[in-house]
Amino acid sequence: MKEKELNTIETPAEQSAPATEEKEEKPVSKKKKILNGIFLGVQIALVLFAIILTLIMILNPKQDDVSTVGIKLLPVLTDSMDGSRVIDGKEYKGFPAGALVIAKSPKNRDNLQVGDVVTFQMRNSENELVLNTHRIIEVVEIEPGVKKYRTQGDNPNATVDSTLKLPGDIKAVYVTHINGLGKALTWIRDGYHFIYIIIIPLGLLLIYNIYLVAQIVVENKMKKAKAAAAESAKQEALASIDEEEIKKRAIEEYLKSQAAAAEAGDREKKGDTD
Repeated sequence: MKEKELNTIETPAEQSAPATEEKEEKPVSKKKKILNGIFLGVQIALVLFAIILTLIMILNPKQDDVSTVGIKLLPVLTDSMDGSRVIDGKEYKGFPAGALVIAKSPKNRDNLQVGDVVTFQMRNSENELVLNTHRIIEVVEIEPGVKKYRTQGDNPNATVDSTLKLPGDIKAVYVTHINGLGKALTWIRDGYHFIYIIIIPLGLLLIYNIYLVAQIVVENKMKKAKAAAAESAKQEALASIDEEEIKKRAIEEYLKSQAAAAEAGDREKKGDTD
């Protein structure tokens, strides 16, 4: 058998390779693609929600004081700002209870204007220190260079706050708000809801992704093992073919030598006869 013919022989491993490749290249069904897309979207949404909520906790970890960073995220607990009011011919609109107020540190507490919505500390009916967010309705200059701010909620039933606010009392200035998010944040922060909503789902997601990674590692090892087994089978088949070729050549050489010896014997007999 020629060397070219040896190289073209298909071993059992090679003969089964196309079927294996065809099986691996089988397209994923449309339904499975949709489910995978939905599950991936849920994972991304959960992670983003956890990140946002964690940032909110960092930006405003307390309910009776604001954070030290520039941006403040403040849940609205009462409806004192649920309404609108007109000051000097300009209409201002408030926000309902349950909203999340996005505020910032005031750059200049001495230069706040009528209409600004500010956050300050106050004592509630239980004498607890809490945050409150109301609108400045009047700037009172008690003496040259010294200002105080009169505040009131936008709710039609809200009364004017009993005390004037010094510039140093102002903790934050309103930028915008998101309805409903403050209520959700307050609920999540209450008791163990944070564990049920964030920690447990993220833990399950982590376990699932660890399982996926382990599954990929195992599949890769199995592929390598199959490839190694196929290569080993190929080498064994080629070695077997080489042994058969060596035997065949040895037999051919032996037969040739026997034929040559017989031919030489015949020639000697003819020489003796002559």
